[in-house]
Amino acid sequence: MRKLITIIFVLAYLPSIAQDFTYKEKRELKGYPDYIMEGKFSPFRNYFALTIGNNSIEIFDKNWKKIFSHQGNPKSVGGHIAFSPDEKYLAYAKYKSDNDIAIIRLEDQKVIQVLNGHSYNINQIEYSHNGKYLVSASSDETVCVWYWENDELALSQKLTYEEDARGISFNYNDQYLAVGGDDAMIYLYKLNKDKYSLADTLHTSKYWIYDISFHPVKNELVTASQYEVRRYDLNKDKLSFRDSLKIRVNRTIKYSSTGDFLTFGSNRDLVILKMLPDKMVEFEAIYRHSDHVFGGNFSDDGLFLTSYSSDKSCIVWELTGVEPSRKSLITDYMDGELTSAQKRILTSEVIEDILNKLDQKLTAPRDEFETTIQYRERREKLKAEVLSLLQYQTEKYYKLKSKAGGKVAIPIERIIGYNADLKIYKIRFLETDAGVKIPIEQAKSFKEHWEKAVLIAVKQKSDDGISNEYSKFELIHPLSKKAYDVTPIENPFHVIKKSRNITLQSERSEKEATEKASEVSGEDILGVDRALIFATNIYDSFSELVNPVIDATTVSEELQTNYFVQTELIINPTLKEIIEKIREYANLEYAPNDNLMIFFAGHGIYDEVFKEGYVISRDSKSDDVAKTSYLSHSNLRTMVNNIPCNHIMLVMDVCFGGTFDPLIASRSRGADMYSEVTNQEFIARKKKYKTRLYLTSGGKEYVPDGRPGHHSPFARKFLEALRNYGGTDGILTVNEIIQYVEKVEPQPRFGEFGDNEPGSDFILLTK
Repeated sequence: MRKLITIIFVLAYLPSIAQDFTYKEKRELKGYPDYIMEGKFSPFRNYFALTIGNNSIEIFDKNWKKIFSHQGNPKSVGGHIAFSPDEKYLAYAKYKSDNDIAIIRLEDQKVIQVLNGHSYNINQIEYSHNGKYLVSASSDETVCVWYWENDELALSQKLTYEEDARGISFNYNDQYLAVGGDDAMIYLYKLNKDKYSLADTLHTSKYWIYDISFHPVKNELVTASQYEVRRYDLNKDKLSFRDSLKIRVNRTIKYSSTGDFLTFGSNRDLVILKMLPDKMVEFEAIYRHSDHVFGGNFSDDGLFLTSYSSDKSCIVWELTGVEPSRKSLITDYMDGELTSAQKRILTSEVIEDILNKLDQKLTAPRDEFETTIQYRERREKLKAEVLSLLQYQTEKYYKLKSKAGGKVAIPIERIIGYNADLKIYKIRFLETDAGVKIPIEQAKSFKEHWEKAVLIAVKQKSDDGISNEYSKFELIHPLSKKAYDVTPIENPFHVIKKSRNITLQSERSEKEATEKASEVSGEDILGVDRALIFATNIYDSFSELVNPVIDATTVSEELQTNYFVQTELIINPTLKEIIEKIREYANLEYAPNDNLMIFFAGHGIYDEVFKEGYVISRDSKSDDVAKTSYLSHSNLRTMVNNIPCNHIMLVMDVCFGGTFDPLIASRSRGADMYSEVTNQEFIARKKKYKTRLYLTSGGKEYVPDGRPGHHSPFARKFLEALRNYGGTDGILTVNEIIQYVEKVEPQPRFGEFGDNEPGSDFILLTK
């Protein structure tokens, strides 16, 4: 039997307990050539975008790296932006002129469509909460209603007025659309068979309506005029006035995600109103900008507020005391692990249904007498319950049908195209693309009758006993009824963040490892491989990262699927949890030929005074001068070296990882004395020596995180090495890995530590 232990660190986010309202400046974006028209976070806070008065837009990822910028005609001035609720797209008004809208796909920052429905200046754009509609209001005295159809937005309706249209807003369930403008009228539309028809009109006051906004969870709305904010109730398709507040409003008004607060610019202040049932109260006036404040936006999770101004800056404020949206609660319970289909189905009705069915004991804040282990177990059960409800709602939303034998039938959304060389048909279902391996003749008939085809997936209980596993996707040909394997880019029912059948996978890996070992040498020369993986995206005191969890998860899956490796993935641990997990592995029993790999992905730091490198855990303090809340390389070296496993390799994709050991060495199998021996002789001889090797993503410098969802540069090359599968002999050595990663910038470092013996190597055997 073989043991390989891979360790990867990932730190988890814990929800904050409700506190009194406070704000502090988190970040200032400044130095722009013109005013900032708007700045806002995406729904799941993976992106931030702002628009500039010279008709420019900039998009940042979660780690504040600029990933997209564009400038249109400067005469068109600053435009408006709207994120789709599933965070797949960003609509940007005034893309190249003052009357067009660009639809930007955020995954690869591509402009996939430009909408041209207006003849003059666009004043506002907004997505519906279900993502099916986009509306745009213009000074050409029209509102365009756009509808998603076959991955494109088509003009569905064009509503006309006597004056400029300015404010537009959907109510919480998209049944109503409100429009306001220069004629001081509110126009209320109701959805009927995919079209919005006029239900009511109401004159407001003598002032133009600058903006209009529905409450996020109630049927009430507010309007903003130059000197007044007015609130209205909606009941039985009719609007009625409730109350008003005399105050200057510069332009836009925005609710917090629960509707408790309302924010807008007033002269040079960012004003926050407390929205009480009987009155609106001026709650805060934040004076920080030096010129006209256009407005503000709350993040959906209630953690941040933006303000943007003609002083050419945008400020991000960190908040406490602002409740997250109901959608953000579900996102938090799922640790952010939502599939594209699950993001799409999170309408207000679905959200409420899920939250109402949860065990309230699971959602309660952490009790002071609750241990970390107890709390983590409760959170894991909560996550499993939420996932189960999401899976039920996904089946219901997409009208999936249950089949005999624990299977589910899935409709195909559309076909994309066929690659005759690879014999793969690309299709789309449940918000994801997939490949179908199908012969040419069968593909031809499938193209003619694809709408009658169906996908089948196996559905069975997960190890948690609550949620379900969906696997073995197959296409059933509509004519021949033959089944063809389907490989989706994303499993629509659950994000693969860790092994969900770890026991089954481990047993299979051990069995196959033994069989392979017998083929190679007739004896147990390989041992058992384990991988313990720690990956950290989210930190209490440091900037968030984008890719560590993605990198670690992909490495884990690759090791499990194509190598004889049992993996354990730990996401966002504290320093205590890291040490406890390493201690747990140090207490395991190891056979002489067992292997252990330790993999870190996340932040790292180097202290020039102590001349020491550190791994940063989720709860490490940025102001900890003594570095007691960090995991020092010297302590890590001691802990790992004393694990009673003969063959250990440490991989560190962290900043300053190269400071782990001053000794830099490299070996190549092709140049050593074993280059001509057989596979079994090579493995047996390498296993004679104790192994303590390390590989890091850089030396004494910072290393890049990479584009969102596309792996860090080091992780990308590391995965390329794994996917070479050891070449013709099926044996992957450290030196073969180094050949892939050595050209990464900054240059990775490889060496030995502790009790490493000359002639040793770390070996992975492919299946």
